Amino acid sequence: MIGRKLLTCWKIRKKTEATRNLRYYDYSKTQLENEADSLNESFDKERLIRPKKIDVYDVVDFIHCTPDWFYLSPDQSILGMTAYNNGYYYAWIPINEADETPPDNIVFNGMFPKKAPVEKGTIIIDRSINEGDNRGIENFSCIHECFHQKLHTRCFMNRSANYQHFCQKKAFRAETGDRSNMSAIEVIEYQANYCAAAFLMPREAATAEFFKTMGLRSSPPAPLPKTYDVDQAISELAEKFSVNYTPMKYRLQELKLVSREELSLDEYFC
Repeated sequence: MIGRKLLTCWKIRKKTEATRNLRYYDYSKTQLENEADSLNESFDKERLIRPKKIDVYDVVDFIHCTPDWFYLSPDQSILGMTAYNNGYYYAWIPINEADETPPDNIVFNGMFPKKAPVEKGTIIIDRSINEGDNRGIENFSCIHECFHQKLHTRCFMNRSANYQHFCQKKAFRAETGDRSNMSAIEVIEYQANYCAAAFLMPREAATAEFFKTMGLRSSPPAPLPKTYDVDQAISELAEKFSVNYTPMKYRLQELKLVSREELSLDEYFC
């Protein structure tokens, strides 16, 4: 019970720190597309016109950041973290990997928190993702964190010197871009999601592959409704672009190729 209380307090502290006096730049969708295209142009411009397999950690290196992998929570509720300053965070260590047995009152789900140093520019992906076989989740999570580094460093300038930005699973919720009811932190997560989708599934490449898969010669007069053929095309393209089904569907909806009638705010990119 004490371990559960520790976890709850830790989540509340992170949520409070992340939302207090947060400022952000209200990028338009065009600006976000341009940010994603610019990174593809400099990283590998062929990606703009055709799907290519990608090692997302090459992108981390390319933007002069450092990748690392630790358990960020004992329940896999946090998928990634980006460090804007030198400092520390709490990694969760499996008991069977501990140098010595930890006190029972800090153990949760067979893990315990341990203070660990982190350097500015580090991007940490939860170790459970890296150990799994779902590259779509890993790819999207990693590129999402890359765009936090590229777009949002100044947003957190008034945080404490040790502030590190953690992304819980809910940060990857599919959004339409209606920011009227979003908090500042939700807008920032939306921007990172949009850029991750635009980078992994560039407009020209995704459109061309959708046309080819569906046997289209030009853009449909209206977004196509969800049919068996469209559903199969989404799955096929997701495989080609190394993402999961949901972000691929979202991207085609954003490009006005597939109807939004199936979009649900209960869907997540990761």
